[in-house]
Amino acid sequence: MKKWTKLGIKSCLALMALVSCTSSKAPPRPMDLPFSRIYVATYDEVWNSTVAVLDNYSIISASRESGELKTEFTQAWFNNLVYEDPEKQNLLDEVRYKITIRLSKALVSQTGRSAVRVQVTKHLEKYGNLITDWQRIPTDQVEEQILLYRIGQKLRIMQSIKRERTKQKK
Repeated sequence: MKKWTKLGIKSCLALMALVSCTSSKAPPRPMDLPFSRIYVATYDEVWNSTVAVLDNYSIISASRESGELKTEFTQAWFNNLVYEDPEKQNLLDEVRYKITIRLSKALVSQTGRSAVRVQVTKHLEKYGNLITDWQRIPTDQVEEQILLYRIGQKLRIMQSIKRERTKQKK
């Protein structure tokens, strides 16, 4: 009898653990946690690629020594239900955002080649009203990922051009 009781208790605990794991949602991503990617290239190559990708933004601060780029606030209109319910007609909210990009030098430990970590932070704010003014809201995380992708693509293009030029010189 004790054997069946212990088995029943273990089964119930296992079932509760399984159900509790499947029903919980992932915690929301912190707003100030930057998206980052590491590129195996020289610092100057990654810096030039990053600046080239930001040609559509108004850069207000760029320091190659500190590795930081900041853009001006960009005004936009935003519908937070566009992905959840695109058929629902909802008034668009006025938002503004700015991008901060930080570059950090590193080395690949196995090969000794230089690498650069690029961190992208999007500071998104929604206009409340005259009393509350601008309020920080979480981003949809798309623009940060697109910027990192474009930096990588631009870097590959620049490296390919550099290789072709060295081949032509030989």
